[in-house]
Amino acid sequence: MLKAMLRDLLAHKGRVVMTLIAIALGVTATVGSWVVSDSIATTLAGQETRHDVGVSVQSPGKESQLTSADRDRLARMPGVGRAEGVIVGRAGLIGPGHKFVRTTTVLDRAGTNWSNDKRFTVEAGTAPTGPGQVALHKADADSAGIAVGDTAQVLLSDGRSDTAKVTALFTYHRLGPRATTDTNEASDAVPVVAYDTATATKLLGPRFHRIELIPASGASPGALKAAARQAVSDEHHVETGSALAHAAVQQSDSEALDLRMTMLPFAAVALLVGMFVIANTFTLLVSRRTRQFALLRAVGARKGQVRAGIIVEAGVLGLAGGTLGTLAGVALGPSMIAVMRPEDDVDLTVSPFAVLLGYGVALMVTVVAAYRSARRAAAVPPVAALRTAETVPRETKRIRHFTGLGCVVTGVVMVAVTADPSTSNLGRIIGLMGAVLGVIGMIVLAPFFAEALLRPLMRLLGARSGPAVRLGLRNAASEPRRTSGTATALIVGLALVCAFATLSASFSALIASTTRANVPPTTTVLQSAAGGESSLTPAEADRVRKLPGVTQVAGSRDVLVGLTYKGGRTERRISAIEPSGLKGVLTPHLTAGSPDLRRGVVISQNQADMLDLGMNDRITLHLDARTSVTQPVVGIYDATELQASIFLDVSKAPGSLRKQITTLYASGPDPDTARDSIRAAFRDRPDVSVGSRETLVEQGVDQQSLAFTLMYTMFGVAILIAVSGVVNTLVLSVMERTREIGVIRAVGATRLLVRRTIRVESIVISLFGALLGVIVGVPAGAVMQHAMFGQRLGDFSLPAGIIGLSLAGITLAAVLAAIWPARRAARTDMLAAIAGE
Repeated sequence: MLKAMLRDLLAHKGRVVMTLIAIALGVTATVGSWVVSDSIATTLAGQETRHDVGVSVQSPGKESQLTSADRDRLARMPGVGRAEGVIVGRAGLIGPGHKFVRTTTVLDRAGTNWSNDKRFTVEAGTAPTGPGQVALHKADADSAGIAVGDTAQVLLSDGRSDTAKVTALFTYHRLGPRATTDTNEASDAVPVVAYDTATATKLLGPRFHRIELIPASGASPGALKAAARQAVSDEHHVETGSALAHAAVQQSDSEALDLRMTMLPFAAVALLVGMFVIANTFTLLVSRRTRQFALLRAVGARKGQVRAGIIVEAGVLGLAGGTLGTLAGVALGPSMIAVMRPEDDVDLTVSPFAVLLGYGVALMVTVVAAYRSARRAAAVPPVAALRTAETVPRETKRIRHFTGLGCVVTGVVMVAVTADPSTSNLGRIIGLMGAVLGVIGMIVLAPFFAEALLRPLMRLLGARSGPAVRLGLRNAASEPRRTSGTATALIVGLALVCAFATLSASFSALIASTTRANVPPTTTVLQSAAGGESSLTPAEADRVRKLPGVTQVAGSRDVLVGLTYKGGRTERRISAIEPSGLKGVLTPHLTAGSPDLRRGVVISQNQADMLDLGMNDRITLHLDARTSVTQPVVGIYDATELQASIFLDVSKAPGSLRKQITTLYASGPDPDTARDSIRAAFRDRPDVSVGSRETLVEQGVDQQSLAFTLMYTMFGVAILIAVSGVVNTLVLSVMERTREIGVIRAVGATRLLVRRTIRVESIVISLFGALLGVIVGVPAGAVMQHAMFGQRLGDFSLPAGIIGLSLAGITLAAVLAAIWPARRAARTDMLAAIAGE
């Protein structure tokens, strides 16, 4: 019997091909994601790390504190062959056209001194040896268009600059974990510029960020570490080179895990959509083979044998589709790497686990998707061999409708009872679960909606439209289960796009409204042009204060800190600022209390709700390893998650934090005069960006839009898989309707009419899925913005542009998806079709 079933399956090669495509597309996304993360992780871990250093002694904070005397004292310890001091200072590279070169390294750690050990590898030119010479990191120099022999301008601290000839381009070999921020932890940042030690001492500062101890022959790094620990204060970081190298490997592994956690959810969505496509494909295969299964039952086959036969078919197709998907995922890897890491030299790595994952996913998804169809096939009675069409038991439809309606009603109730913007975190989670349950209910009810919508539409347009529209609508409406099954994948894809588009649009509107409420239009905003975690310094603040027309200046120092409150401990982003800043250059919209930072902290409303904090509740901020402050809540204001959520009096912050100004706000009696004065003063400082309140709005909107763009791209892959499901369904449908198409052609239908009919059917199915996806996705996005931002359910923004673009794209995709099935249908041989069974 099994041989008979497999022989019948292979006899219909079109069915096999379309099923394999459905399986392979879902597997490709998963394997491709894993290959990319594996490749990046292996490359990061394989980057040359230094093994020549026995022990590293690093300054305890963000400022370099070690002196030449410390270096000499450490060099005299027993077992030390040599001690090298590493200078780290503020440096920014200016490229051609006086444009600031943005790099991945924070400005305060972008400059260093040259050393002839294993820190540097000269890729071109020769090492700098004196004043007027500088070496540049090759990747940054290449992006700026600077070569050996060119003249480069380097911006230093306190507004100073240096002009030097580029004598070398280098690659850097880190000692320990990579640092792109100005961190207190033991780490190593990739420098952008390097001077000889004497010049670096003059330009970057005389103190060392760390001192590297190279052991003498036979010396124990462990003994050196113990001796160094005794030679410096407990605040200094003292660690062996091997331990730092191990920490670098752990960092690479962690980054790879984070990358997988970022990409695999999108791959899971693609798999979910692919699972719907596969399930629908198997449903069509089983429904069209009802008479075959009935005949097998009539000649003695048991239910278990039929069910096992379908599962074996699924397993065979899963292995074949897994092979195709795995090969496609590996082949797609280099392109995905080029898009995600365009500036990195990443070697393609294909681990055995990636291959096993591809086959495992293919088998699991295919067997699970086919199981329900296998049960239906096994339940076919022998008498069904006499029937010419499949019928759906009324009881099955009733159960589906009640199940779907129950999920929708339950989901709506869960969202409704947690709709209060001030609800707890648990309430927000319950609301999100309710939204998910409602989406599931709508998908379960899809056949009901297809029947309820398409049949009246067929009757309405029947007399007013041409034959192609009537026939296409009839084909889609006559089998609502097939139509809804095909559209389900589109429903999921469009629902995700619309949900996150609603979230993005709501976030953009929230950023704009709260920024405009908290920052007056008269305030001038200064920031580091380097972006990221780079900051301004007190020198810039002092310069602004002395400018004519400027009377109010406040600096916001934004940083992520530990927070202890009555409910536990967490991390939050705070802003240390002068108390006068909340009464002039900033005007936070308070919902309770006062903005007087001298009496305590001012916290955002959504953070107060999430942490269950009220007026006069006390919180402790752990600003660094040595500094903690406990303050009462004296004010609550409106803000977004993108902004710092807690304002603190800067006088209570440690000195290192006071020097790291994230944003500088300034104003005066005549705001236009003050702004013109500031722009004139910083005209020759490309490292300082001068803008207004609208600059902050644009930055916030652009920042969040960039994150959502990746989501749209990945969801677009899922939609492509869903469109392939439409092609799959239409092709299988054309194969099974050969006789019907032949009869239509015999009674006078032209090939053009047949092609148009299939095209209309494709558009109807696709638009039905798209519209239901929009109807499902927008409310889900409204619940998401409520749960994530603490806003009212009705405060969401409708992403009309994304919705319109999606519907237009789906329509175009539907037309393209119908090309092959329509051509196949139009080429049907009339006589062979009528004569065949």
